[in-house]
Amino acid sequence: MWSLKFTVENKDSVYTVLTKKYKITDFLYPADFYRTGKSTVHIMGIHLLQGEEKEQEAFASALKKHKKTEQFESHGHMLIVLMKEEELFYDLIYDPSLYHPAPAIIQNGKETWHIASWDRKKLEKLMQAIEQTKDKFSHFELLSLQKTDLRELYFPRILPELPEQQKKAFQLALQHGYYTWPRKADLGKLSKHLGVSISTFQEHLRKAEAKLLPFFAENLKKY
Repeated sequence: MWSLKFTVENKDSVYTVLTKKYKITDFLYPADFYRTGKSTVHIMGIHLLQGEEKEQEAFASALKKHKKTEQFESHGHMLIVLMKEEELFYDLIYDPSLYHPAPAIIQNGKETWHIASWDRKKLEKLMQAIEQTKDKFSHFELLSLQKTDLRELYFPRILPELPEQQKKAFQLALQHGYYTWPRKADLGKLSKHLGVSISTFQEHLRKAEAKLLPFFAENLKKY
């Protein structure tokens, strides 16, 4: 598998502009996406925020009110957001044949992406599209384009660090479409699968989610 890592200043991104304004680091993991029409892409993203509490709240409030935001949920440091985009960049970066082995790291007005594909040409096409739209995507820096080891997959390395019940709750949420849009399962359904009350399941899930943020921060240098 081929691995591409790059940074870019994305002037079109709502998140990127807001991270610079509020001094926030946003760890974005694309959870789902779908298209409507020829050029519109709807993106479901899980955001884990790092920064001062007041700045995080201001960031979340501004993001929720933005015209591109279609759906929004806040769970402490974690945001689940459905955004509408129309730039070619998003259509390419969320191509179903591409894989996101790590979250995009957005901070100080720049984005760092780690994207993988079996087809090197797909990654080259993405780089070409970015370089052709320098008015919106400036300061592109290629960090690496190389063959990668499949052990770099991200989430399998997170899950073993969770206590068993938190791990099971998080796995169930992923498997049953809790993080897709529209949601395919609610907390009631998931709690029955685990055989616990809704409040207990929610506690396990929230604790698992809360542990993702420090993991991202500790592994920032790896991506």
